[in-house]
Amino acid sequence: MYLTLTINPSIDYFVDLPSGVTLVTGSEDAPAVNRSKSESFEAGGKGINVAKVLNRLGGKGSVTATGFTAGFTGAEISRNVESEGIVSRFIEVAGHSRINTKVKDGQGIETEINGAGPEIAPGDITRLINTICQTEFDTLFISGSLPASCQTDTYALIIKAVLEQDPSVRIITDCEGEAMLKCLPLKPYLIKPNAHELARLTGMDITTSSSLPELRAAADRLISWGAQNVLVSLGGNGACLLTGDGVFLQSSGISGNVVSTIGAGDTMIASFIYMLDRSHDYRKALDFSNACAACAAFGQGLPSASVLSEIIKEFS
Repeated sequence: MYLTLTINPSIDYFVDLPSGVTLVTGSEDAPAVNRSKSESFEAGGKGINVAKVLNRLGGKGSVTATGFTAGFTGAEISRNVESEGIVSRFIEVAGHSRINTKVKDGQGIETEINGAGPEIAPGDITRLINTICQTEFDTLFISGSLPASCQTDTYALIIKAVLEQDPSVRIITDCEGEAMLKCLPLKPYLIKPNAHELARLTGMDITTSSSLPELRAAADRLISWGAQNVLVSLGGNGACLLTGDGVFLQSSGISGNVVSTIGAGDTMIASFIYMLDRSHDYRKALDFSNACAACAAFGQGLPSASVLSEIIKEFS
């Protein structure tokens, strides 16, 4: 049973400009007008993306999503999640859930304008912890950034409460900066930084093209700080995994035409755990998750259930 946490979910509004057209910004003298070729929207946020991928991989009935929603945008988030067959246990707060605008111009360049979201009070965090502790699950995915109204130890407080109730729960974390660092002493089962986040967390000079010894050294630093396993997404260069018992694996990049990288990392972490649970094989789980993440990058939005089904067949 999987539970995903998205503290600050959103309506993701995707805008595509006509081919060859670049995004124009305004000036002090005059505003700029950009006209789209197409638009679409769906419930977003890293935890919601994870829930959708898990559900589309075949986890129907075993995936629950929680977090905070607010206002008419929050109601649409819950409706969209439930329409996928995911159990919704979102908590309503005052205000409005954010709208994240994601513009891709005719040159393929992506620009995001992410909303702030509603204010989250300490009492709201208490309600969230109570909801989580009253939910049935064995794996908790904690994904995404914290809103400005939350302290950086919020995720750590949630993990501590969960583990006090059931020490066997697996904690999967995909967050940044201080929020991640404060989770590490609680020994999360898996963390998934990308190369940029790995560099910021460790203070080491890491990029997507860093050598395998450099990547291993950086991942090993995070394991020394508490992480049990470290999965690093490297964009077009694939991914690598360092386990707590010292196994280091690398999966090479997959060539293809990148349409959008939004959701690729969330696809990777969801598909990694999905395959690991079924195969108990780190190599198979890494290669499978790399293939699923590449599929996400080569299309618009998260991979569909039918597309994921074809990848599953390749690894059967």
